[in-house]
Amino acid sequence: MKMSSRLAWLALGWMMAVASGVSAAEPRVLRALLVCGGCCHDYPVQKDVLKRGIESRARITVETVQQGGTSKESRIPLYDNPDWAKGYDVVIHDECFGAVADTQWISRILAPHRAGLPGVNLHCAVHSYRAAPGDLWQEYLGLRSMKHGKATPIRIRTVDPQHPIIRGLGWRDWLTGDEELYNNVMVFPTATVLQRGAQGEDDCAITWVNRYGSTRVFSTSLGHFNETVSDERYLDLVTRGVLWACDRLDSKHLKAIPPTPPLRSTSPVTPQAKP
Repeated sequence: MKMSSRLAWLALGWMMAVASGVSAAEPRVLRALLVCGGCCHDYPVQKDVLKRGIESRARITVETVQQGGTSKESRIPLYDNPDWAKGYDVVIHDECFGAVADTQWISRILAPHRAGLPGVNLHCAVHSYRAAPGDLWQEYLGLRSMKHGKATPIRIRTVDPQHPIIRGLGWRDWLTGDEELYNNVMVFPTATVLQRGAQGEDDCAITWVNRYGSTRVFSTSLGHFNETVSDERYLDLVTRGVLWACDRLDSKHLKAIPPTPPLRSTSPVTPQAKP
């Protein structure tokens, strides 16, 4: 009798899945929020390149929010809502608000991450909120950086080839085009460096993961110029970082895509201003 009841429930579940058009073999599509805006970067182009690149590589829907104009001091409307991250599986921070120093404001941004929401941080997100006293944002990142060098090529080398993010990449070393190398004032003990970048005599962590309490956080300071952001290697790295942060870096969430040449920006000019 118990076996018959169990089989009946299994059959009912299967019929409901078929009726709704959902295959039990396919995972739920993850929802990511990409936040960008502020100083010094071609966000109108880069947000679309990132969205297209991530969605083509993984079972993720990326929703984008660009706010704050071109100022380093913007406190964007998105974060006015205490439930700004509700409904998302991961937030990709790509904003450039380095002059925002209000610790209460920063705490509001961090609240969902403190509660367990995975975070991903690209390029100038690492320099955002650095004017604030203390290490609120930096403890979340796992690293403090305050400046960067001139826009010249960076030689990237892998230092943790066995980490899941790196293990599935098709590359270990990369000499980029012109890029900005962010310095390392401090790497927190909760962080694990995956890749380092060298530019002249400077050698710094450039890709790392962090444990922010129980929250997974992935960051890379790479990604100033459109040509870098649209490079297949960068998009592979970021996509795997997003999935790792969600604890979904597996064959069910990765899409098999054929190698393609790097995408190129449609923007006639890449901003040269420094954050």
